[in-house]
Amino acid sequence: MSGFETLAQVYREIAYPKMKNLRITANIVCWYAVICTGVITVFAGIIISPADIRNLYVDNLLGGLAMRLAGPELLKLLFHAFVVIVGVLILSGAVNTSMIGANGVLNRVAEDGVLLDWFRKPHKRFGTTYRIVNLIAILQIATIVASRGNVYLLGEAYAFGVIWSFTFNSLSMLILRFKYKGERGWKVPPNITIAGRERVSV
Repeated sequence: MSGFETLAQVYREIAYPKMKNLRITANIVCWYAVICTGVITVFAGIIISPADIRNLYVDNLLGGLAMRLAGPELLKLLFHAFVVIVGVLILSGAVNTSMIGANGVLNRVAEDGVLLDWFRKPHKRFGTTYRIVNLIAILQIATIVASRGNVYLLGEAYAFGVIWSFTFNSLSMLILRFKYKGERGWKVPPNITIAGRERVSV
């Protein structure tokens, strides 16, 4: 999901033909996720003992694989540190994506007059709405501090937020379907026409 969120943020910069390149990139993301997750899980099951997986590496199979490699202990520790650094870099991309998405939402909220115009003041050098970006960063740090870094709690909160986001998006589309009277840009056939008007669009 994070990979597709990133695509949503950078689609403007994707070269022509946009749809073909988006499809190729989406397939790469899917295959990468499926193959890497599957291969890592199979290797972990083969190389690491079941007791160690349950007790030590249930949440860190890559770290367990790094520590089960053949070689000097120092080299294994360095490789384990490399795995941690790569994980931090990957997650920093997800954090950046979340900040861009939140910034866009709060900008639209401010444009609608829900937030004060004070939040929309652009940065003198970069032209970004830096006050909103700073607010998002402070809230993210406060969330981590309040949860004491409890990854399970943060994961559950994230899943809860995603489900409610999908729920409200679906509800808003359902309401818009009945309230919007203009011509629809997209229709899914078959459409049932009664007395010259479309009554049902499946």
